[in-house]
Amino acid sequence: MLKRPILYPFLFVFFVILNPLINNLGEIAPSQGLRPLIVLLVVTALINIIFYWLFTKWHYASYLTFLTLLFVFLYAHLARLLKVWLTFDAIENRLTMLIVWGGLLLILGIKNNWERFGGERTTNALNIYLGITLLVGIISALPAIYKTFATPDSQYQPPASFEGAIKLNCSNSPDIYYIILDAYGRADVLKVLYGVDNSSFIDMLESKGFYIASKGHSNYLQSIFSIPSVLNFSYLESEPEGANAVQYFTNQTTNNQLMRVLKQCGYQTIAFETGFTFTEHSQVDLYLSSGSPLNHFENLLLADSPLEWLPEALYQKPLAHSYEGHRQRILYTFDQLATFIPGLPGPKMVFAHILSPHPPFVFDADGNTREPPRSYSIHDGNDYRGDWEEYRRGYAEQLGFVNGMLEETLDAIFRKSASAPIIIIQGDHGPGAFLDWDTPDKTCLWERSAIFNAYYLPGLEPNVLTPDISPVNSFRIVLNEFFDAELELLPDKTYFTSHRLTRQIIDVTEQRDSSLNCPQN
Repeated sequence: MLKRPILYPFLFVFFVILNPLINNLGEIAPSQGLRPLIVLLVVTALINIIFYWLFTKWHYASYLTFLTLLFVFLYAHLARLLKVWLTFDAIENRLTMLIVWGGLLLILGIKNNWERFGGERTTNALNIYLGITLLVGIISALPAIYKTFATPDSQYQPPASFEGAIKLNCSNSPDIYYIILDAYGRADVLKVLYGVDNSSFIDMLESKGFYIASKGHSNYLQSIFSIPSVLNFSYLESEPEGANAVQYFTNQTTNNQLMRVLKQCGYQTIAFETGFTFTEHSQVDLYLSSGSPLNHFENLLLADSPLEWLPEALYQKPLAHSYEGHRQRILYTFDQLATFIPGLPGPKMVFAHILSPHPPFVFDADGNTREPPRSYSIHDGNDYRGDWEEYRRGYAEQLGFVNGMLEETLDAIFRKSASAPIIIIQGDHGPGAFLDWDTPDKTCLWERSAIFNAYYLPGLEPNVLTPDISPVNSFRIVLNEFFDAELELLPDKTYFTSHRLTRQIIDVTEQRDSSLNCPQN
């Protein structure tokens, strides 16, 4: 029998699973951690047995097992630290990182070095250290755990319910497509700040019967507010005191007013995988995903690790949180909108949030692959990890790709639809090269607030819409004009919102067209 119980490789597995779960409570269901926990415990035991078979020492075998786990699960963290501390390009090279990190752990794993560190005595030290680390992490997370499981569901509900008050006339129930092109800016912003002349694309849409709101603004400068605001055709408040913010904002999308109201007319609801937690809407009649069988937490564990190739090898699908996964998600959504969705029997409400032309910039104008020189990230504003020239060039090229895909998609929808559909295409906000998440006073509000906003409303007179209509009124107009609802239009306001601010919602309506903090040409 071993005098010193060997626990630390297994304690490390629990830490690897529990730490990201605790840090993402509300965004990830704890149950998603069960399968990877079981798999990792079994794999850890097998690796331990293999090393024991090779070296016939349990303590040394466990030490090598621990180093193997470190190699896999600390790789991404080390890479990010080195990218902050060092500036040379080699850090961006995955092979270089693997050689450096693997070489370091190989040196630490030499038996003579293990014995210098204390040999079998390291077992007790590592048992105690990882046991205390795990316990401290759990204790420090107790308030967040309590908030997640003790917060009443009522705190996550959307704005005051309309279902009882709205009675729809269902005699005319066209298909409805709501397509969000994330960070798609208004034509004048694109021309001045990005050197993009979008007039030919707008002319094409107008020739098909679209109305373009030439003075449109977003109601919020952040997706987590702006998208559910449209789906609930109401302005939103910040999460109630004590509520879990992720759960609160996610539920504004998944339990939205629009889809609930349209159920009166027998609408089938359809949504796509987005790659963005806040707008993942699987609680619909038909949820379409191009991803692998791995859940969100498993994707998170493998992202940026040396094992990120596993999903593609096992399932022929790339990791969701990778540039190739991002590319395939966008292509899949456009493809399904063009080929599969129009042929489904109606009426149907289609919700498609496409995370483009927003970073990361993974397509050039012709749809060829681009690979950003850094680990996968969807950040923009002052969280974007490149410079302005990279952002401007990448955004402009990806916008050209999106325009081409959208034109093909619209042609297919019109050609295959049994009757003329309602189509709303919007940017949830504008680009974010000059966005400062810490304050509106350092943000180019004109860039971020001015959005592309296009409507195809068959049979309606153009004067129903105005050049400055904002998204919060989009479906108020649709419900009024097509279903005889009697909803008052709301004032078109714009709010600066940020996850970093204590005061999350700041009215910037009067400043939204200011060129302050915008580059001067």
